[in-house]
Amino acid sequence: MWNHIKIIKKIKSILPSELKLILIRIIVATQYIKYTLFPKKVQNIDKKKKTIFILLSTDYSNLGDHAMTYAHIKYIRENNSDTQVVEILVNDTLKYLKYLLSIIKPDDILTLKGGGNVGLEYFREELYRRILLKKFNKNKIVMFPQTVYFPNTSKGKREFVNTINVFTNHSQFYAFFRDRTSFDLVKNYLNNKVFLVPDITLSLGNLGIKNDRIGVTICLRSDKEGILTNKHKQMVINCCKNQFEHINITDTITDYQISIKERENELNKIWNTFSSSRLIVTDRLHGMIFAAITATPCIVFSNYNHKLIDQYKWLEHLNYIKFIKCEKKEIYSAIQQLNNIKVIPYNAEIYSDLYSKINEIIIK
Repeated sequence: MWNHIKIIKKIKSILPSELKLILIRIIVATQYIKYTLFPKKVQNIDKKKKTIFILLSTDYSNLGDHAMTYAHIKYIRENNSDTQVVEILVNDTLKYLKYLLSIIKPDDILTLKGGGNVGLEYFREELYRRILLKKFNKNKIVMFPQTVYFPNTSKGKREFVNTINVFTNHSQFYAFFRDRTSFDLVKNYLNNKVFLVPDITLSLGNLGIKNDRIGVTICLRSDKEGILTNKHKQMVINCCKNQFEHINITDTITDYQISIKERENELNKIWNTFSSSRLIVTDRLHGMIFAAITATPCIVFSNYNHKLIDQYKWLEHLNYIKFIKCEKKEIYSAIQQLNNIKVIPYNAEIYSDLYSKINEIIIK
């Protein structure tokens, strides 16, 4: 059954990249003009209270992004219990821009959702972030852990320079990156305002979900970031069928929108799926992270850029996460190893000093 999300994904997959970027620019520019003329008002804000805004918050079908938003909000609230926290969804960024500019106070702080959208692949978010940095140039802005990826093309190089210029032109912009490659790429431009920490989802720690475990859950990409062919995927499925009676195929991307109200329930569903499995096989970054925080043995394959392998480096000490090549011999070997281990669950305490830096920046 086709729905509007599947149709949009299909259109995006067949559009040439240059045309896609042009269309995104046009859409964002049109939205900007529309909501400059007809701005919307955010409800239920106490204008007298100091506020921490969470901007570019997730309102679409990606459970990995929802997990980052969930962890982001949890982190802010736990560390700033006396401060008003206001979440603005990414689709509402320009809708509320003019109103926020009219009410924001000098000591209010803007935090930007983390992820992997500094670059061209998710260009709408890139453009929104540039607008926010330019418009809120008097307020502290803290970007939660991100990955930077610009293709090695003339267009990619130009847009990287544009992004760096926006970053450096804001005197109170602090950037957290979740991988060494991104950190090294930007650190010389932002001096002492750039930091290296894991993906914010890992701050949740071990979720402690206790379920009976059965079979294997396969969670593989079917989008532009995946590099496994259909032949590879079928080989993975066949290998798993030879070792497990129960095979579950899922994804961290749903075929339906997920609202704020549905977020926690949808996350609990996927986390229960993972924690009910004896093994996860994935090439998704948050497939790997969900396995880590549910203490589920996991085989991980690479994707098209550095973000997955670099994030794995935060988890390579775990005895139940294996990053391997997508080859039959390696898959069977990893399954055998993971079937015979005693899982030592992930503990977020090992990164507590790194995560605490985020709030140090927020409150200083």
